[in-house]
Amino acid sequence: MREYLETFFRRKWLFFVPFLAALIIAVAGGVYTSWLYEVQARMIVQGNPVLDGAGQQLSMPVATATDEYTTLTALLQTDDFLRKVIDGVPGLKGDGDPARMDASIAKLRKDLNAWTSADSLINFRYRDRDPQIAQQVVSRTIDLFVAQRNADRVGDAEKAITFLGAQQTNYQQQLQQASTELSAWEQSHPPAGRANLPEAEQLNFQRLQTNYETILDHLKYVGSELEKARFTKDKAVALQAGTYQVVDPPVVPQSPALSVNKLAGVLLIGLVVAAGLGFSVVALVTWFGARRAADSPSALPPWLSRMMAQEEQTA
Repeated sequence: MREYLETFFRRKWLFFVPFLAALIIAVAGGVYTSWLYEVQARMIVQGNPVLDGAGQQLSMPVATATDEYTTLTALLQTDDFLRKVIDGVPGLKGDGDPARMDASIAKLRKDLNAWTSADSLINFRYRDRDPQIAQQVVSRTIDLFVAQRNADRVGDAEKAITFLGAQQTNYQQQLQQASTELSAWEQSHPPAGRANLPEAEQLNFQRLQTNYETILDHLKYVGSELEKARFTKDKAVALQAGTYQVVDPPVVPQSPALSVNKLAGVLLIGLVVAAGLGFSVVALVTWFGARRAADSPSALPPWLSRMMAQEEQTA
């Protein structure tokens, strides 16, 4: 122990040089890993105030923050949605490189967070070393989410409108053909002589008339369903317009969001590692022969020399 302490006090630089070097590296690493720009945004999810105030009840359920957050969470777990976010942020695009795209998707899935802080609020947060990218990611995520919810609400109505429109056109063509056939039969068989027609002709007339009326009923039904689908779409669009409101839009941050707790933890670990490294260097130098010469004066402080002498006498 005396030899170790002699080496320590005689060559203090053996301790402080590695100590300071390790501490500087630890602090620099902590600052580097914490030097991130954070962007947050808040969005209110609510029913349509115009329709609610007018006393109009929508047939579809009113959106709630909990349900919308559940949908958002599911989207954030899909590569397709994250890829759309990346495609809208020039700084994250991989220029067709699959490896870079996969890395960007993994980073987004880890760093892009969303949570509900109230009954009607959804919060978004993203951190990046580039403040522009951080802002663009949050903004793009919100835009894509709202667009996706609009597609979900309007999509079924659009499909129904497309299908019913095609059915309506088909029935109109069939009705036109049935009307032509029925008119042709009526022109070739004047009303005065129809009572004396053979049974086969009378059955043919009934068939033509029934076919015409059936197609006409189908056309009326499809027309009413088409109107319902269009009305449903209009209600969905009206609901979408008032459901989402960004109250705190994402803005480009001017300074990084340094984590004090993280920096303090890194500094504490750095101090421990630096101290251990410094003492280890002193111990190695002492072990390999850096002993005090017998005729050289002691480098220990007087109080420590007296303490060591008392311990040696006791031993």
